[in-house]
Parts: sequence; C-alpha cells; structure tokens
Amino acid sequence: MNTSTGSVQANSTKFSINTKSIRFRLTFWYSLSLILTIIIIFASFYFLTRQTFNIQTDNALVSHSDKIVEVVTSQATNMHDNIAKEAFVREFSEIPGMLVVIMSYSGTIVSSSQMVNPTDDTIRDLYETAKRSEGHFFSDKSIGSQSLRFLVSPIYQNNRLLGVVIMGHPVDVIQKALNKLVTMLGVVFVVFLIPAVLGGYLNARGAVTPIYAISEKLKQINSGNLDERVDNPKTGDEIEELSATFNGLLDRLHNAFQRERQFIADVAHEVKTPLAAQRTNIEIALGRDRSKEEYRKALEESLIDNNQLSTTLKNILDLAWSEADAVRGQFKDFNLSEVVDDIKDLGTKMAVKKHISIEGVIGQGVIVSGKKDKLERALINLVDNAIKYTPEKGTVTIALQKGRGLAQFSIKDTGIGIAEKDLPHIFERFYRGSRTEKTFGSGLGLAIAQAIIKAHRGDIRAKSSIGHGSEFTVMLPLSSS
Repeated sequence: MNTSTGSVQANSTKFSINTKSIRFRLTFWYSLSLILTIIIIFASFYFLTRQTFNIQTDNALVSHSDKIVEVVTSQATNMHDNIAKEAFVREFSEIPGMLVVIMSYSGTIVSSSQMVNPTDDTIRDLYETAKRSEGHFFSDKSIGSQSLRFLVSPIYQNNRLLGVVIMGHPVDVIQKALNKLVTMLGVVFVVFLIPAVLGGYLNARGAVTPIYAISEKLKQINSGNLDERVDNPKTGDEIEELSATFNGLLDRLHNAFQRERQFIADVAHEVKTPLAAQRTNIEIALGRDRSKEEYRKALEESLIDNNQLSTTLKNILDLAWSEADAVRGQFKDFNLSEVVDDIKDLGTKMAVKKHISIEGVIGQGVIVSGKKDKLERALINLVDNAIKYTPEKGTVTIALQKGRGLAQFSIKDTGIGIAEKDLPHIFERFYRGSRTEKTFGSGLGLAIAQAIIKAHRGDIRAKSSIGHGSEFTVMLPLSSS
C-alpha cells in the first residue's frame, strides 16, 4: 500500500514539473490559432476588397464601351467625321486618367481621349489581339508609367470588322487604396498580436492552474491522510473529470488501507487471547512430568483454543473477502431456494437439543447471482443466532419469497430480543449486546452476514424488542438472466 501511495506522489511531482511546459505549449497553440484566424480574416477582407474594386472597374468599362460601340455602329458612315468624334470622345475625357481610343479596321487611330502614339506597342498588341477575338476582353497593361486596366471591344457589322474600341481605366488609385488597406491591416494585426499572445497565456494559465492544484494536492496525500480529496475545479470539462477520477482512486486506496488496518485489528483482537491460552497450556504441560491423562487434557484444551483460533481467522477472512473490489467478478447464478431448504434442514438438526420448532414456507425457483457458499454462510449465521438466543420450546420461522425483482429471505424467532440501545450496533464487528453475556460467540456473525450480503448488492434489516423476539430480513436482487 505504501508503495502505491509513493508511486502516486512521485507521479504528481513529475506532473507539477511539466506544468510550465504545458503552459508554454498551450500559450503557443492558443496564440498561433488566434493569429492564423486573424490573418485569414484580414487576407479574405483584402482579396474581397480588391475583387470588389475590379468588378466595379470592369462594370464601368463595359458600360462606357457599350455606349461608344453603339454610337460608332449607328454612325458607321460618318466614322471620319472629326467634329462629331472629338465631341463624343470629350465626354469620356472628363474621367481622370480614363483612356479612350477608337481605331479603324485598318489599325489607324480615329479618335483618342489622350495623346497616344499610334505605334505604341501596348496599343498595337491590343489591336492585334482584338482582330483575332470574336468578343471583348480585359487586359492589365501599362502605358508609360501609368498602369491601366483595358477593355478591348472589336466592332463588327455584317460580319465585317468595322473598328476597335480600346478603353483603359487607371488602376494606380485602386492600387494605392489597396496598399493603404494592407498597411492599415498590418497595423491592426500588430495591435491585435499582443492581446492575442496575452489572451493565449491567460487561457493557458486558466487551463493549467486546476491541474497544478490537483498535482499539489496529490503531493500532500500519503498513507496517513487518505481521507483527503482533490478539490473539484467545477470547470465542466475533462479537468473536472480528471479530479473525479483521482478522487475515485483515493477512495479505493482509502478503502484498501481501511480493510488492511481492520484486518490487522481484527486479527490482533481475536487471535491474541486463544494464542496466549494455548501457550499457557503448553508451558504448564511442559513444566514437569505429567500423567497420560493430564497430557491428554492439555492437548484437548489446546485443541479447543486452536479451533477457536481457526474459526476466528475464517471469520476475518470472510470479512476481507466480502470487502474486496473484485468479488463481483466471481459471481454465478444459483438456486437460492435449494440453499434455504438445506439451511432449514440444518437448522432443524441444530434445534433438536433445545426442542425448538423450525417452521416457514420456502418459495421455489428463486434464482440469484453470487457466491453460493458465502451466501449460505451468511444465512446460516442468522439461523444460528436465532436458535442460540431462543429459549427451549420456542419457534424459529424461516421464509423465502420473491417479488419486484428481489429475493426476500426472513428469519423470525421467539427469543429474548434485542435492546433498543443495542439494535443500531448489532452489525458492528465484535459487538456484544447487553443481554448476550451468557451466550458464547465472537461478535462477528452478524458483521460477516451483513458484509457478505452487501457484497451481493443486497440489504439486511433487523427489528426486535425485549421479550418479543427478533426478525431479520435479507433482500437480494434476482438474477438478471
């Protein structure tokens, strides 16, 4: 037992040493997850904003280009009317940086909102691409130092290329706005970074603190204070479950220690007297030469002490068995009715000397799960007590019935009864009532019976009064099969 406790303490020490490492890792992962979330949100916002700007620019280009194509198509016969063309193009020249170039089918510039070199590579490339294209298209190019987003629309009439409209919208302003947005998002990210790390640290500390408290509490628990328990952090998560698990472990350790101490106390209580008596008899027998009859008498007295010692040890071992955690794994189904029939027959033989009548009705087919020999021992103890404390020509009634999922065994006598002050203590080990001085016994019979019945998930109750006998009722769950 002490080894187990030492192991628990050693593990808790290691556990507390690692809490700093756990706190660091939790802080790192909390912060990293929050930082990645912020980056994803900011990146999404940036790309959505850029996409929105591009869509608005493209819509504006398509709208203006459609108007120009419509006008040029309707005035196809007047394509070289310079006055009309100049007046028309000036309408779009009012948009800052907007470039409008109208080219004929041969590639000459018919009109332009800005001074454009007809041999400019950008314009020529767009024109050549338009000649091969069946519909309009977008392209991002630069003219000089100015970045533009172009919409190129070839004009067809009667399946014949009439001309090409090239419209360019400046994107420098948009790019500057996006750059400012990136700068602003970067500043906000840096501002959020410190609270993110601090929040991660606080969350990690809040998560680790209950674990640290559990570790510190476990280090304080040893074989001398196994009744101490880990405080419930009431976090509603796995940490609370961990504390409950540790408390369950401590409960089992505490019960194991209690059983060990009780076993030692029981042995010391009951073994000391018969061993001392046996030793005295042997020493007296060996003190001088004695006759054969005297040696025989000394051996008989030693045998009596030995039998008492064996009975006591068997009783104590039965108590230890009934309190063991693995008892229920040994259970098997058996017919309790047959067991009670045998007990009734045994009780009849035990009651012959006192002329006690054994009565009662035993229901058949009562099946329970457990250890047959142990339950039989518990019920025999009750029958033995009933006969022991019932005067001559009295009556002991044994009954067995079942109902509501329970097997109910009862034994009633017409004996001396139990005093009211003794009744709450009759199941305590070595307790001897105020009216049992003249009756031989160790005071373990009822304690053993109760322990065995409890081990079988049952219950035992007693009611009695002086001069009116006693009645014990045992309730056991019926076998689920």
